This record gives sequence, C-alpha cells and structure tokens, in this order.
Amino acid sequence: MSRRVTTRDDIAAVIALYKANHVLREISAQTGVALRVVQNLFKRFRDLGEDELPAPLPKFGRPKLLSPRTLKVISQQVRSNPSLTAREVREKAPSFESRLVTLCSTSPAR
Repeated sequence: MSRRVTTRDDIAAVIALYKANHVLREISAQTGVALRVVQNLFKRFRDLGEDELPAPLPKFGRPKLLSPRTLKVISQQVRSNPSLTAREVREKAPSFESRLVTLCSTSPAR
C-alpha cells in the first residue's frame, strides 16, 4: 500500500470536519485520509491549543542525488536514443553534477 502525502488542504479539511463535530471515522471516509493519520492530526491539533493548524510532517528518506532538471535532461536523452550508455550521457553534458560519475555504468540505459 503506497503512502499518500498529507497536504495542507487535507489537514484543513480534517480540522474543519472535526470542528463540525464529525466522528473521526467519518472524517477519514470523507477526506480519504487514513484513520490513523486523522487521529494523529487531531492529537497534534489539540496539543497545539486548537488555534493553529498542525504543519505537515517533514518527508523522510534519503535525499535525491541528482536535481530534477538533471534527471529530466537525462531521461530526454535516453528517450531519444534508447541505446545510449551512461558514459555517453555523461560525455554529452560534462556540466552534470559529479555525482553522476558514481551512478554511471557502461551498460546501455533502459
């Protein structure tokens, strides 16, 4: 089951329904936010003093090595020439970040 990112709009909808005296299960069903997430949002909202909305939690995981722009350029090159190797991609654009060197292999890109 994939995890869905809880946006500020989701949080605002959950809190608005809570203030309208809806049950947590109803809130979960109406908003599409998991029941456990609704429970945690309610708890954080109550702990903050019910004056402000709880902020979305920070994302976890390892940070990306390449920028979105670099990934876009690489994917465009590979789509235009599927037999292109990683070494050839690197040689075509030497301005790519140095981290690309560690990610490259000599096998054809797929």
